[in-house]
Amino acid sequence: MIMVRSALAVSALALIATLTACSSGDASVRSAVEPATLVGTWAIDSTFDSPEQPFVAFVDDGTWTASDGCNRVQGTYELGDLGALTTTSGPSTLMACDGAQLPLAVAMADYVQISGDVLTITSSADSTITTLVRSTDPTVGPQDKPVGQWVESDAADAPFLTLAADGSAHGSDGCNILNGTWTLADDGSITFGPFAATLKFCEGVDTWLLTAASARVQGGVMTVQDAAGEVLGQLTSQ
Repeated sequence: MIMVRSALAVSALALIATLTACSSGDASVRSAVEPATLVGTWAIDSTFDSPEQPFVAFVDDGTWTASDGCNRVQGTYELGDLGALTTTSGPSTLMACDGAQLPLAVAMADYVQISGDVLTITSSADSTITTLVRSTDPTVGPQDKPVGQWVESDAADAPFLTLAADGSAHGSDGCNILNGTWTLADDGSITFGPFAATLKFCEGVDTWLLTAASARVQGGVMTVQDAAGEVLGQLTSQ
């Protein structure tokens, strides 16, 4: 798995117009930020030719999710004095995207400021400031879509699936590389298209994920089934 700071640094496109040169960042001109005002979904006030609208969502449990329009990243955050923001971040896919690098903005953030329904995220590392507006669009944000990385365990060779916002899926059954598609039904069930896979033989490896046909997510756990409805195994969100 690749941590978001390095992954996004490699895949980062040119930052769009909302990321502009930042001023001194003098704490004397910053104000306190109430945690409740940060909670919610924030987006850029324009649309993109990407599978989903880029967004940042802060949750009151100290977690955040962000999308560049194709790839999602999750992590934790802590809000300090005068809007100081400390974040951690999890793994990310490296799908090229005509979106906006909002996950990178959060991962590199030093502090945030809020004025009404406008959020600014500042990074002194690359001297940028990202300006977002609070979103009330029900189609924008993390919702209940299972986009992201799902793993069986923390072991380096554990089976995993990464579901992208464009409906593509890739991962590993612990031995072979998998590539396919996924769709989400109105009832929340997931259907996987047939997986194309490499054909390596790995002695002692249970390649159960290769025959995945459907899944359901509950409480951050994805239960995977085969075409006959038999449970194959479970993956957890990262």
